[in-house]
Amino acid sequence: MALIEQNKMPKEGAVIWDFPLRFFHWAMVGVVAIAALTGYLFEGWWLNIHVYAGYALLCLLLFRLVWGFMGSYYSRFHHFPLARGEVIAHIKSLLKGRSKEYVGHNPVGAWMIVILLSTLVLLVLSGLFVWGGQENSGPLASVASYGIGKASEEVHEVLAGLLMAAIAFHVGGVLVENFIFKHPLIKAMITGRKEGAIAQGQVRVAHSVLGIGLFVAIVCGVALWVNAAQGPRFIGAQNATYTQECGDCHLAYHPSMRTGDSWQKMLLSLENHYGEDASLTPKKRAEILAYLQENNATTFDTKVAHKIGRIETASLRMTDTRYWQKKHDDFKPATFTHAEIGSKVNCNACHQDAADGRFSESAIKLPKGVKK
Repeated sequence: MALIEQNKMPKEGAVIWDFPLRFFHWAMVGVVAIAALTGYLFEGWWLNIHVYAGYALLCLLLFRLVWGFMGSYYSRFHHFPLARGEVIAHIKSLLKGRSKEYVGHNPVGAWMIVILLSTLVLLVLSGLFVWGGQENSGPLASVASYGIGKASEEVHEVLAGLLMAAIAFHVGGVLVENFIFKHPLIKAMITGRKEGAIAQGQVRVAHSVLGIGLFVAIVCGVALWVNAAQGPRFIGAQNATYTQECGDCHLAYHPSMRTGDSWQKMLLSLENHYGEDASLTPKKRAEILAYLQENNATTFDTKVAHKIGRIETASLRMTDTRYWQKKHDDFKPATFTHAEIGSKVNCNACHQDAADGRFSESAIKLPKGVKK
């Protein structure tokens, strides 16, 4: 990797970074910022924005991985100064208060790019498994189980923390190079040029045309993949008798909200159903019970089926499960008396996908005026 040779080029210098690479860099900055904000600071119902940021990251990363072999000279991975000797020499130089200026990435910067790209790839992959396994959505929904999604969530959170640390180190290094060693890295990544630099390979218009075409093709490919993927089968309250008899008083809850034993206990005690007589004819009771037991919580691999449906409570109430209480403990008691909610068990007042048992955080929409 050549060092910058002074006074051998016009002041504006050669074009080092092609437009597609610069677009990738700044687009990545914006998308990662959105993903971090929606992941760390915003409520769960911002999850859709977080996921869209993840898909955008996927497109950008696929582009960069391909561009690392097809791009202009300094965009290509095999021109990165990654050799151990160069890295050690550069670190020693930094410790002595000096920093050689490279035309492309310096050795430490090159390794930082490798670390950032690797972490981001793993972050996006783990996010896809979380989205598919825990939220039953996205292109991996048909192959990612709840257990895989849960494990991936822990990995995703660790990787997010590592990414924040890597970004802090990267930004710190750029600021040191830019303002202490006076190497205008930020300006170069905006204009593409480095003052006084002699590039080893020319950046041509064809690079921009090829890069734009490649990125558009990747975006279209990812969009088709996401839209074509089929998730797991979901059933709502499809039994007409159940919908009519139980739905007259409250939401006809998705059968995955309770185990078969819990449904049986509930159906056999309808004469005193939480203080009311909800008795049914033996025929209707048998029909509803058969439907609920056939589609109970143990037959669904969803977050709610695992966290609420499969958890037995003495009262048989789903609101007595630890998970339900944890997810709703930020709401004041008055919230559940809101005109559009009415009670704690009126799930569909806030969960737009309650009827089919998904209960994705991205499908939460609080009634107007309801705040945490």
